Amino acid sequence: MAGTQDTRLVGITGGIGAGKSVVSRILRLKGYQVYDCDSRAKELMSGSEELIAALRERFGESCVLEDGSLDSRLISAKVFSVEEERVWLNSLVHAAVRNDLYTWRKSGKGALCFVESAIIATSGLDRMCGSIWLVESPEQLRIRRALGRGGITEKDLMQRIRAQQSEFGMLPPDKTKRISNSGDSSLIEQIDILLEVESKNIK
Repeated sequence: MAGTQDTRLVGITGGIGAGKSVVSRILRLKGYQVYDCDSRAKELMSGSEELIAALRERFGESCVLEDGSLDSRLISAKVFSVEEERVWLNSLVHAAVRNDLYTWRKSGKGALCFVESAIIATSGLDRMCGSIWLVESPEQLRIRRALGRGGITEKDLMQRIRAQQSEFGMLPPDKTKRISNSGDSSLIEQIDILLEVESKNIK
């Protein structure tokens, strides 16, 4: 997959509340294409006959509802209670996302395009990227942002923050560029500087 490509792909990653989605939004406003792994993975899970068949074979008919959609609660209960099942599901979804991203990238996205993922190393997407932008913010600011969005307790949030630290430690140092997002205007300036650098690396 990493051989002949028509575009330079840049990864955008960062922990919860760091602001990677804000960076993606700014890039879209500037006219760049950004592949959102979270939303696309959900679409693939619910719309791919191949994935649904694999899940049905692994977890049984009960994992598919009468309308043909997946029973996400049942699947979540199975994968979060058994590590082997979680690893299997991640492997399945990561492979599907990589293939989908490869096709997306080849379909005329311009000389420079982006992929946003919180698990860019674990999923193997880092190997498809020419460089990776790691968005960082002070921990207390990240906590305020994440809790402000709701849907997560402070205890669960802190567990997630700690768990993500190993993910970013796996990023290739030679390809990783850091963006500081403290909520001021320097964010756009940093993005503009990195865009200039990335443009020079387009072949």
